[in-house]
Amino acid sequence: MSQHNGFIYVATIDKKFLSSAVMSAMTLKDYWPDAHVTLYTHEEWVDNTLEDIFDNVITKDVPHHHRAKLWALDKTPYDLTVYLDADTEIMSSDISTVFDQMTDADIMMTKIRKYAGAFVDFPGGSLIDHCGMFMYRSDPHVIEFMQEWWELYQEQIDGTWQWDISLYPEDLRPWDQWAFWWLMNKTDYKLNREYFEDDARWNFVNTYHSDEVEKEIVIYHHTLG
Repeated sequence: MSQHNGFIYVATIDKKFLSSAVMSAMTLKDYWPDAHVTLYTHEEWVDNTLEDIFDNVITKDVPHHHRAKLWALDKTPYDLTVYLDADTEIMSSDISTVFDQMTDADIMMTKIRKYAGAFVDFPGGSLIDHCGMFMYRSDPHVIEFMQEWWELYQEQIDGTWQWDISLYPEDLRPWDQWAFWWLMNKTDYKLNREYFEDDARWNFVNTYHSDEVEKEIVIYHHTLG
C-alpha cells in the first residue's frame, strides 16, 4: 500500500462516536494491518491507546459539530482517501483492494437503496449517493468541492440558504447528502463521480437486503444514533 493512500474517521460531539471509530479502525487493522488511518477528534478525548490504532490523531480546530466530517474532508493527509463513518465494520480482507477500485473519477461512491433511505425522492430530483463511505482524490478541484460542501451545509442548517420548497422540500434540510446533491447538480463544482462495482459490498447498510451483494460484504454499516 502506498503511504500516500489512507482512511479517515471523524469522531465528535459524543464520545460514543469515538468508541465506534476505534472499533471500526480495529476491524480495518485486523484485515489490513498496514493500512494508514487518520482520526479527527477532540483533544480532551485523546489518550495513548489511540496511537496503537491510528497513524495520525488530529485535534487542532476540530469543531464540536454533528457534521464535522465535512470540515475534515479537505484536510486529508492522503492522495487517495477513503472516508468511513464511525459506525462501520470491516468484514473482509478485500478491504486491501479498495484503492485498486479507483478509476479516473474524482470520487467513488455507493448508491442509496430507496427502501432503506429515510428521504430519497423529491419533486426536483433524488438523493442517489450514500455519503457514509466514499473514496476521493486530493486534486485541487476536489478539495475545493469538499470545502464548499462544508460551507454550504452550514448555511443549510442555520437557515441562511433558502431554496424553492416546491421542488426541494424543507425535509431535506438536515441531510448532508442534500448539500452534496446541490453541488453536484446545480453548480460548477460538480465532480466526476463513479460508483464501486457491486457497490453494496463496499457499504452494506444494516437495513439492506442480502441479495444486494454478489460477493462477501467488505464494509458493513451499522446505524449509530
